[in-house]
Amino acid sequence: MNALDFHELTKHTPASVRRSARALDWSNKPHPFKEYVDLDPIPLPPPSPDTTFPATEAIIGLGPDVARPLDLSEVARLLVLGAGVLRKRVFADGQRFYFRTYASAGALYPVELYVACSDIDGLAPGLYHFHPHERVLRLIAANDPCPHLARACDQRSAVASAPLAFVLAGIPWRTTWKYGARGYRHLFWDGGMIVTNLIALAASAGHSAEVVAGFADEEVNDLLGVDGRTEMTLAVVPIGISGKVGSPPSEERARSTARHAVAPLSRSEREYPELVEAHAAGVLASEEVTSWQRASGRDRKAPKSTPCRDGIERVIRRRGSSRVFARDPVPGHQLTDVLARAMYPIPSDWGSSLIEIDVIVNAAEGLKPGAYRVGDDGLQLLADGDFRDVAHWLCLEQPLGGDGAATVFLLADLRRVVSEFGSRGYRAAQLEAGIRAGRLYLGAYACGFGATGLTFYDDEVRKFFNTDSEPMLVVALGRPARGRRLL
Repeated sequence: MNALDFHELTKHTPASVRRSARALDWSNKPHPFKEYVDLDPIPLPPPSPDTTFPATEAIIGLGPDVARPLDLSEVARLLVLGAGVLRKRVFADGQRFYFRTYASAGALYPVELYVACSDIDGLAPGLYHFHPHERVLRLIAANDPCPHLARACDQRSAVASAPLAFVLAGIPWRTTWKYGARGYRHLFWDGGMIVTNLIALAASAGHSAEVVAGFADEEVNDLLGVDGRTEMTLAVVPIGISGKVGSPPSEERARSTARHAVAPLSRSEREYPELVEAHAAGVLASEEVTSWQRASGRDRKAPKSTPCRDGIERVIRRRGSSRVFARDPVPGHQLTDVLARAMYPIPSDWGSSLIEIDVIVNAAEGLKPGAYRVGDDGLQLLADGDFRDVAHWLCLEQPLGGDGAATVFLLADLRRVVSEFGSRGYRAAQLEAGIRAGRLYLGAYACGFGATGLTFYDDEVRKFFNTDSEPMLVVALGRPARGRRLL
Protein backbone atom coordinates (compact mmCIF):
# COMPACT_ATOMS: atom_id res chain seq x y z
CA MET A 1 0.00 0.00 0.00
CA ASN A 2 1.51 3.34 -1.01
CA ALA A 3 1.19 6.60 0.88
CA LEU A 4 -1.65 8.02 -1.24
CA ASP A 5 -3.73 4.86 -0.88
CA PHE A 6 -3.16 4.86 2.86
CA HIS A 7 -4.14 8.52 3.14
CA GLU A 8 -7.34 7.88 1.23
CA LEU A 9 -8.14 4.84 3.36
CA THR A 10 -7.75 6.77 6.62
CA LYS A 11 -9.84 9.82 5.74
CA HIS A 12 -12.65 10.93 8.02
CA THR A 13 -16.12 11.40 6.57
CA PRO A 14 -19.37 12.03 8.45
CA ALA A 15 -20.36 8.44 7.70
CA SER A 16 -17.02 6.86 8.66
CA VAL A 17 -16.86 8.70 11.99
CA ARG A 18 -20.32 7.52 12.97
CA ARG A 19 -19.65 4.01 11.70
CA SER A 20 -16.35 3.64 13.57
CA ALA A 21 -17.53 4.89 16.93
CA ARG A 22 -16.53 2.34 19.55
CA ALA A 23 -15.91 2.04 23.25
CA LEU A 24 -12.28 2.14 24.33
CA ASP A 25 -10.82 -0.68 26.41
CA TRP A 26 -9.29 1.45 29.14
CA SER A 27 -7.87 -1.62 30.86
CA ASN A 28 -5.69 -2.13 27.76
CA LYS A 29 -4.62 1.49 27.32
CA PRO A 30 -0.90 1.62 26.41
CA HIS A 31 1.54 2.83 29.04
CA PRO A 32 2.72 6.35 28.08
CA PHE A 33 6.41 5.70 28.77
CA LYS A 34 8.96 3.28 27.36
CA GLU A 35 10.38 1.38 30.32
CA TYR A 36 13.72 -0.40 29.96
CA VAL A 37 13.86 -3.08 32.63
CA ASP A 38 17.60 -3.84 32.50
CA LEU A 39 19.20 -0.38 32.27
CA ASP A 40 20.16 1.88 35.15
CA PRO A 41 18.95 5.49 35.11
CA ILE A 42 21.43 8.33 34.71
CA PRO A 43 19.90 11.40 36.40
CA LEU A 44 20.08 14.62 34.45
CA PRO A 45 21.48 17.69 36.23
CA PRO A 46 19.29 20.77 36.63
CA PRO A 47 18.73 22.34 33.22
CA SER A 48 20.88 25.31 32.31
CA PRO A 49 19.28 28.70 33.05
CA ASP A 50 16.62 30.10 30.77
CA THR A 51 17.99 32.11 27.88
CA THR A 52 14.96 34.45 28.01
CA PHE A 53 15.49 34.92 24.26
CA PRO A 54 12.25 36.27 22.70
CA ALA A 55 9.95 33.40 21.82
CA THR A 56 8.68 34.99 18.63
CA GLU A 57 12.23 34.97 17.23
CA ALA A 58 13.29 31.58 18.57
CA ILE A 59 10.16 29.95 17.09
CA ILE A 60 11.51 30.56 13.59
CA GLY A 61 15.06 29.52 14.46
CA LEU A 62 16.61 32.93 15.14
CA GLY A 63 18.94 33.38 18.09
CA PRO A 64 21.97 35.19 19.48
CA ASP A 65 25.23 35.32 17.56
CA VAL A 66 27.23 33.71 20.37
CA ALA A 67 26.31 30.18 21.48
CA ARG A 68 26.38 29.08 25.10
CA PRO A 69 28.36 25.91 25.92
CA LEU A 70 26.66 22.72 24.75
CA ASP A 71 27.21 20.70 27.92
CA LEU A 72 25.06 18.23 29.84
CA SER A 73 23.06 20.97 31.61
CA GLU A 74 22.24 22.46 28.23
CA VAL A 75 21.23 19.03 26.93
CA ALA A 76 18.95 18.75 29.97
CA ARG A 77 17.32 22.09 29.08
CA LEU A 78 16.67 20.89 25.54
CA LEU A 79 15.26 17.56 26.70
CA VAL A 80 13.14 18.70 29.63
CA LEU A 81 11.62 21.70 27.85
CA GLY A 82 11.62 20.03 24.45
CA ALA A 83 9.73 16.88 25.40
CA GLY A 84 9.55 16.46 29.18
CA VAL A 85 6.53 16.04 31.45
CA LEU A 86 5.31 19.46 32.54
CA ARG A 87 2.30 18.67 34.74
CA LYS A 88 0.20 15.75 35.96
CA ARG A 89 -3.56 15.53 36.41
CA VAL A 90 -5.56 12.80 38.11
CA PHE A 91 -9.20 12.62 37.03
CA ALA A 92 -12.17 11.45 39.08
CA ASP A 93 -12.03 7.96 37.57
CA GLY A 94 -8.43 7.56 38.69
CA GLN A 95 -6.92 8.03 35.23
CA ARG A 96 -3.55 9.77 35.35
CA PHE A 97 -2.39 12.00 32.51
CA TYR A 98 1.17 13.24 32.29
CA PHE A 99 1.06 16.32 30.09
CA ARG A 100 4.27 17.18 28.31
CA THR A 101 5.66 20.35 26.78
CA TYR A 102 3.97 19.74 23.42
CA ALA A 103 0.49 18.90 22.19
CA SER A 104 -0.55 15.30 21.61
CA ALA A 105 -3.95 14.00 20.52
CA GLY A 106 -5.60 12.24 23.44
CA ALA A 107 -2.47 12.88 25.53
CA LEU A 108 -1.18 9.52 24.23
CA TYR A 109 2.38 10.68 23.38
CA PRO A 110 3.50 8.02 20.89
CA VAL A 111 6.99 9.47 20.25
CA GLU A 112 10.21 8.43 22.01
CA LEU A 113 13.33 10.59 22.12
CA TYR A 114 16.89 9.26 21.88
CA VAL A 115 20.14 11.15 22.36
CA ALA A 116 23.22 10.44 20.23
CA CYS A 117 26.35 12.26 21.34
CA SER A 118 30.05 12.17 20.65
CA ASP A 119 31.49 15.26 22.31
CA ILE A 120 29.40 16.62 25.19
CA ASP A 121 30.99 17.86 28.41
CA GLY A 122 29.59 15.74 31.24
CA LEU A 123 28.12 12.99 29.05
CA ALA A 124 30.16 10.09 27.70
CA PRO A 125 29.85 9.30 23.99
CA GLY A 126 26.96 6.93 23.38
CA LEU A 127 23.34 6.45 22.49
CA TYR A 128 20.82 7.19 25.24
CA HIS A 129 17.07 7.04 25.77
CA PHE A 130 15.31 9.94 27.50
CA HIS A 131 12.55 9.19 30.03
CA PRO A 132 10.36 12.33 30.04
CA HIS A 133 8.76 11.72 33.44
CA GLU A 134 11.76 10.53 35.42
CA ARG A 135 13.99 13.05 33.62
CA VAL A 136 16.80 10.55 33.29
CA LEU A 137 18.85 9.02 30.51
CA ARG A 138 19.57 5.32 30.01
CA LEU A 139 22.62 4.20 28.08
CA ILE A 140 21.63 1.94 25.20
CA ALA A 141 25.03 1.68 23.49
CA ALA A 142 28.39 2.97 24.73
CA ASN A 143 30.09 3.31 21.35
CA ASP A 144 30.03 6.69 19.59
CA PRO A 145 26.87 6.55 17.43
CA CYS A 146 27.38 9.82 15.55
CA PRO A 147 29.53 8.49 12.66
CA HIS A 148 26.98 5.73 12.05
CA LEU A 149 24.12 8.23 12.20
CA ALA A 150 25.94 10.50 9.76
CA ARG A 151 26.46 7.61 7.35
CA ALA A 152 22.77 6.71 7.54
CA CYS A 153 22.04 10.35 6.58
CA ASP A 154 24.53 10.17 3.67
CA GLN A 155 27.07 12.34 5.52
CA ARG A 156 24.74 15.33 5.50
CA SER A 157 26.89 18.13 6.88
CA ALA A 158 24.49 19.16 9.66
CA VAL A 159 24.59 15.58 11.00
CA ALA A 160 28.24 14.79 10.29
CA SER A 161 29.52 17.90 12.12
CA ALA A 162 27.12 17.85 15.07
CA PRO A 163 28.32 16.74 18.52
CA LEU A 164 24.72 15.98 19.46
CA ALA A 165 21.65 14.65 17.67
CA PHE A 166 18.16 13.78 18.82
CA VAL A 167 16.48 10.84 17.13
CA LEU A 168 12.67 10.64 17.24
CA ALA A 169 10.94 7.27 17.00
CA GLY A 170 7.21 6.52 16.96
CA ILE A 171 5.30 3.71 18.68
CA PRO A 172 2.08 3.24 16.66
CA TRP A 173 0.16 1.23 19.27
CA ARG A 174 0.13 4.16 21.68
CA THR A 175 -2.08 6.11 19.31
CA THR A 176 -3.78 3.41 17.20
CA TRP A 177 -5.31 2.11 20.45
CA LYS A 178 -7.69 5.07 20.19
CA TYR A 179 -7.48 6.31 16.61
CA GLY A 180 -6.98 3.14 14.59
CA ALA A 181 -4.77 3.17 11.50
CA ARG A 182 -5.23 6.94 11.15
CA GLY A 183 -3.07 7.19 14.26
CA TYR A 184 -0.05 6.77 11.98
CA ARG A 185 -0.51 10.43 11.06
CA HIS A 186 -0.28 11.35 14.74
CA LEU A 187 3.27 9.99 15.00
CA PHE A 188 4.46 12.75 12.72
CA TRP A 189 2.23 15.44 14.20
CA ASP A 190 3.64 14.75 17.67
CA GLY A 191 7.14 14.44 16.24
CA GLY A 192 6.74 17.81 14.54
CA MET A 193 5.63 19.44 17.79
CA ILE A 194 8.78 18.13 19.50
CA VAL A 195 10.96 19.33 16.62
CA THR A 196 9.44 22.83 16.94
CA ASN A 197 10.45 22.95 20.60
CA LEU A 198 13.93 21.58 19.96
CA ILE A 199 14.73 24.00 17.12
CA ALA A 200 13.39 26.99 19.09
CA LEU A 201 15.27 26.03 22.26
CA ALA A 202 18.48 25.39 20.34
CA ALA A 203 18.19 28.70 18.48
CA SER A 204 17.58 30.63 21.70
CA ALA A 205 21.02 29.52 22.93
CA GLY A 206 22.78 30.11 19.62
CA HIS A 207 22.97 26.46 18.54
CA SER A 208 22.33 25.44 14.95
CA ALA A 209 19.63 22.82 14.33
CA GLU A 210 18.05 21.03 11.39
CA VAL A 211 15.39 18.38 10.93
CA VAL A 212 16.37 15.42 8.75
CA ALA A 213 13.63 13.14 7.41
CA GLY A 214 15.77 11.30 4.84
CA PHE A 215 17.91 8.51 6.26
CA ALA A 216 18.54 4.82 5.76
CA ASP A 217 15.72 3.40 7.88
CA GLU A 218 17.20 0.01 8.58
CA GLU A 219 20.50 1.47 9.75
CA VAL A 220 18.93 3.95 12.16
CA ASN A 221 16.40 1.44 13.45
CA ASP A 222 19.25 -0.99 14.09
CA LEU A 223 21.18 1.72 15.90
CA LEU A 224 18.22 2.37 18.22
CA GLY A 225 17.48 -1.32 18.65
CA VAL A 226 13.92 -1.03 17.29
CA ASP A 227 12.19 -3.23 14.72
CA GLY A 228 10.66 -0.65 12.36
CA ARG A 229 7.15 -2.02 12.93
CA THR A 230 6.20 -1.66 16.60
CA GLU A 231 8.60 1.28 16.85
CA MET A 232 10.05 3.19 13.91
CA THR A 233 12.46 6.07 13.39
CA LEU A 234 10.74 9.30 12.31
CA ALA A 235 13.39 12.02 12.18
CA VAL A 236 16.91 13.07 13.17
CA VAL A 237 17.60 16.52 14.65
CA PRO A 238 21.32 17.42 14.76
CA ILE A 239 22.25 20.19 17.21
CA GLY A 240 25.35 22.39 17.12
CA ILE A 241 28.62 22.24 15.23
CA SER A 242 31.63 20.53 16.77
CA GLY A 243 34.16 22.05 14.39
CA LYS A 244 35.19 18.61 13.20
CA VAL A 245 33.73 15.81 11.13
CA GLY A 246 34.10 12.32 12.52
CA SER A 247 35.74 9.54 10.55
CA PRO A 248 33.33 7.48 8.48
CA PRO A 249 32.51 4.16 10.19
CA SER A 250 33.37 0.79 8.78
CA GLU A 251 31.04 -0.79 6.27
CA GLU A 252 29.58 -3.06 8.93
CA ARG A 253 26.18 -1.72 9.92
CA ALA A 254 26.10 -0.26 13.42
CA ARG A 255 23.84 -2.10 15.81
CA SER A 256 23.02 -1.49 19.44
CA THR A 257 25.13 -3.63 21.72
CA ALA A 258 22.01 -5.44 22.88
CA ARG A 259 18.26 -5.57 22.34
CA HIS A 260 17.45 -4.40 25.82
CA ALA A 261 14.38 -5.75 27.58
CA VAL A 262 11.42 -3.39 27.56
CA ALA A 263 8.24 -3.68 29.62
CA PRO A 264 5.06 -4.33 27.55
CA LEU A 265 2.89 -1.30 26.82
CA SER A 266 -0.37 -3.05 27.60
CA ARG A 267 -2.00 -6.46 28.02
CA SER A 268 -2.26 -6.97 24.26
CA GLU A 269 -1.42 -4.99 21.14
CA ARG A 270 -3.05 -4.77 17.74
CA GLU A 271 -1.05 -4.23 14.58
CA TYR A 272 -2.62 -2.53 11.58
CA PRO A 273 -1.22 -4.11 8.37
CA GLU A 274 -2.14 -1.09 6.25
CA LEU A 275 -0.08 1.13 8.55
CA VAL A 276 2.92 -1.20 8.38
CA GLU A 277 2.65 -1.35 4.59
CA ALA A 278 2.37 2.42 4.20
CA HIS A 279 5.41 2.97 6.37
CA ALA A 280 7.38 0.32 4.48
CA ALA A 281 6.51 2.05 1.19
CA GLY A 282 8.48 5.08 2.38
CA VAL A 283 11.59 3.21 3.54
CA LEU A 284 14.87 4.43 2.07
CA ALA A 285 17.87 2.21 1.43
CA SER A 286 21.35 3.68 1.91
CA GLU A 287 21.83 4.37 -1.79
CA GLU A 288 18.50 6.22 -2.01
CA VAL A 289 19.22 8.85 0.65
CA THR A 290 21.36 11.02 -1.63
CA SER A 291 18.53 11.59 -4.11
CA TRP A 292 16.19 12.49 -1.25
CA GLN A 293 18.19 15.37 0.19
CA ARG A 294 17.69 19.04 -0.67
CA ALA A 295 19.52 22.15 0.46
CA SER A 296 18.23 23.74 3.64
CA GLY A 297 17.93 27.44 2.91
CA ARG A 298 16.24 30.53 4.31
CA ASP A 299 15.19 32.49 1.27
CA ARG A 300 12.63 34.67 2.99
CA LYS A 301 13.02 37.77 5.12
CA ALA A 302 12.08 37.19 8.77
CA PRO A 303 8.76 38.69 9.88
CA LYS A 304 8.97 42.01 11.69
CA SER A 305 9.37 42.01 15.45
CA THR A 306 6.23 42.07 17.57
CA PRO A 307 5.60 43.24 21.13
CA CYS A 308 5.39 39.59 22.30
CA ARG A 309 8.70 39.56 24.17
CA ASP A 310 8.40 36.62 26.58
CA GLY A 311 11.30 34.20 26.53
CA ILE A 312 10.86 30.89 24.71
CA GLU A 313 11.16 28.86 27.92
CA ARG A 314 8.38 30.79 29.62
CA VAL A 315 6.09 30.35 26.61
CA ILE A 316 6.74 26.60 26.42
CA ARG A 317 5.95 26.22 30.13
CA ARG A 318 2.60 27.98 29.85
CA ARG A 319 1.57 26.33 26.59
CA GLY A 320 -1.44 24.09 26.86
CA SER A 321 -4.40 23.03 24.75
CA SER A 322 -7.51 25.16 25.17
CA ARG A 323 -10.64 23.13 25.84
CA VAL A 324 -13.21 25.94 25.48
CA PHE A 325 -12.87 29.20 23.55
CA ALA A 326 -14.69 32.43 24.27
CA ARG A 327 -15.83 34.08 21.06
CA ASP A 328 -13.77 37.17 21.80
CA PRO A 329 -11.59 38.68 19.06
CA VAL A 330 -7.80 38.64 18.95
CA PRO A 331 -5.71 41.50 17.52
CA GLY A 332 -5.55 41.08 13.75
CA HIS A 333 -1.89 42.08 13.53
CA GLN A 334 -0.95 39.42 16.09
CA LEU A 335 -2.92 36.73 14.27
CA THR A 336 -1.24 37.72 11.00
CA ASP A 337 2.17 37.57 12.69
CA VAL A 338 1.50 34.13 14.20
CA LEU A 339 0.51 32.82 10.76
CA ALA A 340 3.56 34.38 9.07
CA ARG A 341 5.92 32.82 11.62
CA ALA A 342 4.23 29.47 11.22
CA MET A 343 5.02 29.60 7.50
CA TYR A 344 8.63 30.81 7.84
CA PRO A 345 11.10 28.37 6.20
CA ILE A 346 12.10 25.33 8.25
CA PRO A 347 15.74 24.18 8.31
CA SER A 348 15.20 20.75 6.79
CA ASP A 349 16.58 18.24 4.32
CA TRP A 350 13.50 18.38 2.08
CA GLY A 351 14.10 22.03 1.20
CA SER A 352 11.14 24.22 0.25
CA SER A 353 7.85 23.99 2.07
CA LEU A 354 5.46 21.12 1.42
CA ILE A 355 2.67 22.82 3.41
CA GLU A 356 0.29 25.66 2.64
CA ILE A 357 -2.09 27.34 5.06
CA ASP A 358 -5.74 28.27 4.62
CA VAL A 359 -7.63 29.85 7.50
CA ILE A 360 -11.16 30.72 8.51
CA VAL A 361 -11.05 34.02 10.41
CA ASN A 362 -13.97 34.45 12.77
CA ALA A 363 -12.97 37.28 15.09
CA ALA A 364 -9.80 39.28 14.51
CA GLU A 365 -9.67 43.05 14.96
CA GLY A 366 -8.96 44.73 11.65
CA LEU A 367 -9.71 41.65 9.52
CA LYS A 368 -12.98 40.82 7.79
CA PRO A 369 -14.50 37.51 8.83
CA GLY A 370 -13.94 35.08 5.99
CA ALA A 371 -11.75 32.44 4.39
CA TYR A 372 -8.13 33.36 3.66
CA ARG A 373 -4.97 31.88 2.21
CA VAL A 374 -1.58 32.67 3.75
CA GLY A 375 0.76 33.92 1.04
CA ASP A 376 4.21 35.49 0.92
CA ASP A 377 2.61 38.93 1.17
CA GLY A 378 0.24 38.12 4.01
CA LEU A 379 -3.38 37.03 4.08
CA GLN A 380 -5.25 36.77 0.79
CA LEU A 381 -9.05 36.89 1.09
CA LEU A 382 -10.74 33.99 -0.67
CA ALA A 383 -14.31 34.67 0.46
CA ASP A 384 -15.75 37.02 3.04
CA GLY A 385 -18.55 36.04 5.38
CA ASP A 386 -19.30 34.38 8.69
CA PHE A 387 -18.04 30.80 8.45
CA ARG A 388 -18.16 29.80 12.12
CA ASP A 389 -20.72 27.10 11.44
CA VAL A 390 -18.63 25.83 8.54
CA ALA A 391 -15.51 25.64 10.70
CA HIS A 392 -17.48 23.79 13.36
CA TRP A 393 -18.67 21.28 10.76
CA LEU A 394 -15.29 20.78 9.11
CA CYS A 395 -13.64 20.03 12.47
CA LEU A 396 -15.71 16.90 13.07
CA GLU A 397 -18.53 19.08 14.43
CA GLN A 398 -16.45 20.03 17.44
CA PRO A 399 -17.41 23.39 19.02
CA LEU A 400 -13.76 24.46 19.28
CA GLY A 401 -13.57 24.60 15.49
CA GLY A 402 -16.23 27.31 15.31
CA ASP A 403 -15.67 29.11 18.59
CA GLY A 404 -12.05 30.10 18.02
CA ALA A 405 -11.01 33.46 16.63
CA ALA A 406 -9.41 31.60 13.70
CA THR A 407 -9.31 28.01 12.51
CA VAL A 408 -6.10 27.20 10.66
CA PHE A 409 -5.90 24.40 8.09
CA LEU A 410 -2.47 23.03 7.12
CA LEU A 411 -2.65 21.37 3.70
CA ALA A 412 -0.31 19.61 1.27
CA ASP A 413 -0.51 18.81 -2.42
CA LEU A 414 0.19 15.14 -1.77
CA ARG A 415 0.17 14.09 -5.41
CA ARG A 416 2.92 16.60 -6.15
CA VAL A 417 4.82 15.66 -2.99
CA VAL A 418 4.72 11.92 -3.72
CA SER A 419 5.57 12.52 -7.36
CA GLU A 420 8.72 14.40 -6.34
CA PHE A 421 9.76 12.49 -3.23
CA GLY A 422 8.01 9.15 -3.44
CA SER A 423 6.10 7.75 -0.48
CA ARG A 424 8.81 9.11 1.84
CA GLY A 425 7.47 12.56 1.00
CA TYR A 426 4.23 11.69 2.78
CA ARG A 427 6.14 11.35 6.03
CA ALA A 428 7.83 14.71 5.47
CA ALA A 429 4.52 16.44 4.70
CA GLN A 430 2.92 15.12 7.89
CA LEU A 431 6.04 16.00 9.90
CA GLU A 432 6.16 19.52 8.48
CA ALA A 433 2.49 19.98 9.32
CA GLY A 434 3.32 19.05 12.92
CA ILE A 435 6.23 21.53 12.99
CA ARG A 436 4.12 24.36 11.62
CA ALA A 437 1.29 23.47 14.02
CA GLY A 438 3.83 23.62 16.86
CA ARG A 439 4.78 27.12 15.74
CA LEU A 440 1.11 28.11 15.76
CA TYR A 441 0.79 26.89 19.33
CA LEU A 442 3.89 28.72 20.56
CA GLY A 443 3.05 31.86 18.60
CA ALA A 444 -0.44 31.97 20.05
CA TYR A 445 0.74 31.52 23.62
CA ALA A 446 3.49 34.10 23.10
CA CYS A 447 0.75 36.56 22.13
CA GLY A 448 -1.42 35.73 25.12
CA PHE A 449 -4.14 33.65 23.53
CA GLY A 450 -4.64 29.91 23.21
CA ALA A 451 -4.59 27.07 20.70
CA THR A 452 -5.80 23.54 20.25
CA GLY A 453 -5.29 20.88 17.61
CA LEU A 454 -8.31 19.32 15.93
CA THR A 455 -9.15 16.54 13.52
CA PHE A 456 -11.37 17.06 10.50
CA TYR A 457 -13.45 15.76 7.62
CA ASP A 458 -10.70 15.49 5.01
CA ASP A 459 -12.60 15.92 1.76
CA GLU A 460 -15.03 18.46 3.17
CA VAL A 461 -12.09 20.75 3.99
CA ARG A 462 -10.72 20.34 0.49
CA LYS A 463 -14.09 21.12 -1.08
CA PHE A 464 -14.68 24.21 1.04
CA PHE A 465 -11.34 25.77 0.08
CA ASN A 466 -11.70 24.58 -3.53
CA THR A 467 -8.26 23.01 -3.59
CA ASP A 468 -6.63 19.76 -4.64
CA SER A 469 -4.40 19.88 -1.56
CA GLU A 470 -5.19 17.55 1.31
CA PRO A 471 -5.60 18.76 4.90
CA MET A 472 -2.85 17.43 7.16
CA LEU A 473 -3.74 19.06 10.47
CA VAL A 474 -5.98 21.78 11.94
CA VAL A 475 -5.23 24.21 14.77
CA ALA A 476 -7.84 26.54 16.24
CA LEU A 477 -6.66 29.79 17.85
CA GLY A 478 -8.57 32.02 20.22
CA ARG A 479 -9.23 33.38 23.68
CA PRO A 480 -9.69 30.60 26.27
CA ALA A 481 -12.97 30.92 28.15
CA ARG A 482 -12.50 32.37 31.60
CA GLY A 483 -12.23 29.87 34.41
CA ARG A 484 -11.46 26.97 32.07
CA ARG A 485 -8.26 25.10 32.79
CA LEU A 486 -5.86 24.23 30.02
CA LEU A 487 -4.69 20.63 29.61
